[in-house]
Amino acid sequence: MKVEKGMGTIAIIISVLIIVGIAIFAYNFAVNTADEQKIEDIRANMLLIQGKCKILQETTKVNNNEDSLKGRKLSDMQEDSIISDFLNKNIVDSTKLDKYYALSNDDLASMELDIQNEKDSYYVVNYEENTVYITKGYSVVGSEEVIYKLD
Repeated sequence: MKVEKGMGTIAIIISVLIIVGIAIFAYNFAVNTADEQKIEDIRANMLLIQGKCKILQETTKVNNNEDSLKGRKLSDMQEDSIISDFLNKNIVDSTKLDKYYALSNDDLASMELDIQNEKDSYYVVNYEENTVYITKGYSVVGSEEVIYKLD
């Protein structure tokens, strides 16, 4: 009789393949979960901005003072590369650029929001329509669709 001392070569290969398969699955799950969380964070930020902008718009109506609106008009920022790329996508009506305001991190802070713009991106608002845009857009997991606005 032959005495076996340990696992055979085939058993070792199968064990390694199973471990590699589990590791790949865990990695993909972690990446997808992180992506979904990032998208939910952006949506939550946009909702917070939308709420604050609604308050600012109502304050502007009551005081009849447009100076209380935060941000810079897109019409004044067309040379900015981020804004230029955003405008080239024809997401906003280019004839009404004075209605859209890009919010800097300082603007967000002055609105008492603990939010920062995404890297190489701005949040853009239209106070009259109570619409919030993100210039970089974000992809819905499992879809080819890229979303730029919340209204």
